[in-house]
Amino acid sequence: MSLSVHVSFGTIFLLGLFLFGQTRPGRRPPKWRCPLPCNCTGDSVLCDGSSFIPNTYPSNVISVSFRRCSFKYIPPGSFAPSQTLQILLFTSSSFDTISDDAFLGLKHLEYLFIENNKIKAVSGNAFRGLKSLVHLSLANNRLESLPRGLFLHLPAVKQIDLRGNPMLCNCQMKWLIEWMNGIGKNVAVWPPLPCAEPSKLIGRNLSDLTVNDFYCVSSNLIQRWTFKLPSLSVKSFQYLSDQYVVITHPFEGRCTFMEWDHVAYVFRQYDSIKGASIVSCLPLVIGDQLFVVVAQLFGGSYIYRFDSNPGTLSSFRLFQKLPDTRKPNDVEYFRSTDNEHYFVIADSAKSGASTLYKWDGRGFYTHQKLPHWHRDTDAEPLLLSGSTHLIMSSGSQRPVVYRFEDKRLRRLTDIPEAWDVYAVKHFTDPEDGVFACLVSYIGESSLVRWDGSMFRQLQQLPSRGSHVFQPLMIGDSWHALLGHDFGYAFVYQLEKWKHWEIEEGSDRERPRGPLVPFQELRVLAARAFSTVQVRGRQFVFVASVGGDTVVYEYVKYENNI
Repeated sequence: MSLSVHVSFGTIFLLGLFLFGQTRPGRRPPKWRCPLPCNCTGDSVLCDGSSFIPNTYPSNVISVSFRRCSFKYIPPGSFAPSQTLQILLFTSSSFDTISDDAFLGLKHLEYLFIENNKIKAVSGNAFRGLKSLVHLSLANNRLESLPRGLFLHLPAVKQIDLRGNPMLCNCQMKWLIEWMNGIGKNVAVWPPLPCAEPSKLIGRNLSDLTVNDFYCVSSNLIQRWTFKLPSLSVKSFQYLSDQYVVITHPFEGRCTFMEWDHVAYVFRQYDSIKGASIVSCLPLVIGDQLFVVVAQLFGGSYIYRFDSNPGTLSSFRLFQKLPDTRKPNDVEYFRSTDNEHYFVIADSAKSGASTLYKWDGRGFYTHQKLPHWHRDTDAEPLLLSGSTHLIMSSGSQRPVVYRFEDKRLRRLTDIPEAWDVYAVKHFTDPEDGVFACLVSYIGESSLVRWDGSMFRQLQQLPSRGSHVFQPLMIGDSWHALLGHDFGYAFVYQLEKWKHWEIEEGSDRERPRGPLVPFQELRVLAARAFSTVQVRGRQFVFVASVGGDTVVYEYVKYENNI
């Protein structure tokens, strides 16, 4: 970018005063009526405190100035009749938007000053038609961004003043850097205020940035397929180098297995297990064997084993019947630090007890019973400080954290300020530690973080009517998906924070946290989410108990808005 001598606002304003007080030598002042409520001197017009823009001007007007005016916007073509206008100034006025074609018809305008106003937005075609404009000033307004290609309508411009605007150095402004180093490289641009965000650019001037300072890849979840059956849970797993998904259909009483078709590039049904009132289908891969725990509300729970040569319609054969569980609500698998295999069934019956099962090489047997009468709704195995733990959610108490030691689950602590938690789902970030999403059907759901001794709350989100708040690694960042029984599901993205603490907003804002809105998914009554990656593509399965199972694909694209 080349720099030219900066003509200050004061210099131009003095020029305007000179124009107001002089007439051209050897000419008589023309006879015309000054448009009310403005004052006219020679070939200049000053409108001070006007509530509207006059629609007529003298035929030889050179300069028009608006000061302390209260009109709300500039109507398109407001100055079209002013064919001789060369200088136009707006200062200390209250309008906040510059609309398309606001200055259409001013083909001889050379200087345009829109300074010290409250401008928040400029339309993409606001300066269309200003073919002779040399100097544009938008200084000291409230502009945070400018529409892409805004200055392409100004072929003669030499100076652009953006100082005093709190512009964001984000992807919406990447185009300006490209323009300043390309078509506009010979235009002197006085930059806005130093960057306030993102954090990596704080304090730098926009004019000092390059396109390499912007990471402008956006992402989205695009709906791909719909499976026409209500579902309660969905889990993805890998077996013998292939990717599968198992979906629980409670009303059909079936576990449906889907596999990726490498020819048609779609998911297709592979097999199924029939049952009665199935609430969970949990795949367990132990060595080269595949087991499926099928938890049912009626008729008991069972374990099936995959047989590649079944000789029957289904590849899954009944392997073991489990002792009666009164009201199973969730089944989760984990491996201990000494590489032993376990799964736990959360029992939500009033007098039931959740049960831990262990693999002994030949089958699964009852290893430990957790306390009765807790009405457990969810189990969540996780690693804390390098050792296996388990969080049990229930309808009678706060979520309890158990530590697995000496091959037993021993109560360690609970999660404070976490009542009415239906389920807890965790995720671990290599840099920032262990987090958990706590979902509440009646109150607010929470994001908490492990501080070494307990979970501490970071953020609360409104979630009345929710049964699932599921963290998933989508793309290269963590997201949290919140399903509502009475509304659409919503996706939040986890932002990296310098300090993992709640930041207070203004008086009218709720405290904000690291989870920021990402996208709405038009799925009602979502109850479970799961991701599966095949052939370099990532899909998100959404189980809905009140509708269909929907599959989305995660896509990324260049964002140059």
